[in-house]
Amino acid sequence: MFFLIVSMVMALTLGAVGMVTLVSGRVAVPWLRNSVGRPGVWGAGVMLLAAAIAAARVMPFGANMSVMLGGVVLVGLSQILGHQGARQAK
Repeated sequence: MFFLIVSMVMALTLGAVGMVTLVSGRVAVPWLRNSVGRPGVWGAGVMLLAAAIAAARVMPFGANMSVMLGGVVLVGLSQILGHQGARQAK
């Protein structure tokens, strides 16, 4: 029961942060703002992570890990890709 409560709180928190990021276009977590180049991609990745955590008990393991991996890839890409307005001067 404890792990169910903790996982639901974590899923709701991640879902709220991801939704705020998608709606506002700005990362809601202050210490991550400088490292995230694409807030929309980061928000979508966090929403996928929240969905995977929330559905962990009802989804088959393979499907759940696919959703989780998709979220991790999007979060990673948002930090690897450059900022939207940044152009390199030559």
